[in-house]
Amino acid sequence: MRTIPQLAALPAFALALALAGAAHADKLLFSGEHAIKFSHNGVIKEVTASGTGVAIANGSGSGSSGPLNTLHLTRPFAKITRTVNATTPGVGIDEIRFQGVRINPALAGPHGIPGVFAPILAAAKSMTLTRSTLPAAGTIRLCNLSGCPGSVAVKLTQTNMGVAIGPGVGGTIMGTAMSGPTMVTVMGNPWTVNTTAVNYRTKAGMTGAFTEMGTVHGPLGMTGTTLNVTSMGMGGTLQLVSDIQTTCAGCKGNNSPSGQITRLTINFAPEPALLLLLGAGAAGVAVLGRTRARR
Repeated sequence: MRTIPQLAALPAFALALALAGAAHADKLLFSGEHAIKFSHNGVIKEVTASGTGVAIANGSGSGSSGPLNTLHLTRPFAKITRTVNATTPGVGIDEIRFQGVRINPALAGPHGIPGVFAPILAAAKSMTLTRSTLPAAGTIRLCNLSGCPGSVAVKLTQTNMGVAIGPGVGGTIMGTAMSGPTMVTVMGNPWTVNTTAVNYRTKAGMTGAFTEMGTVHGPLGMTGTTLNVTSMGMGGTLQLVSDIQTTCAGCKGNNSPSGQITRLTINFAPEPALLLLLGAGAAGVAVLGRTRARR
């Protein structure tokens, strides 16, 4: 009977050690937020979604300790599906529908492999990212009437000769109304860890601007220390931002020009489930030690 606690403890401890080892590997799990700040009839609004993802830090075989210099996002996460209604219906754009809006690492950009950001540490110190493209996917639908019978659908997954263009990459994409002359022109830009800004038409009809700032912070808030030695070799936050500038022929209600900034906030920290498993492993070792002590 005394062997049962030992046998029960060993699998839990082995699993905890395996997951702890995985935490130090090149592939890292992260939790994060995908947010879009935008202007709607002259009012600044924001939609968000949270989720988890997978990233490769500092390249294959280099490990995940030390400052974060290169990051490769390998799959979509935090899909935004939401409808935002106008404060005053019947003036300008009544609804903006975000339909499955997400990052799209499956679509190559102008520099080949998408979703690779580098050099992050240098960019955090007032340099710029030389690898900074990550295309978008999904559709943003602008609706002038309830039910969107005459909507403008801006499809984010657009290419030029097989290469992604638009938001998160650079270049211009367009969306036209299902009926009528309305046309939206969208000029996208790559991602940055620095500050970006866009212009928009205010409620008073003036031209205003809003900004978003990228960050590279470690667990203690120090710039550039992301992934330095912390609990299980992970910690800190990386925030990437990308802006698009839109103009619209036929949109009313102070919607041209209109700005949008996408923000990806990536938190490198142990998942709660992983901590529980590590705790279970430690508890198993304690049980094993007590059993041996009794003997």
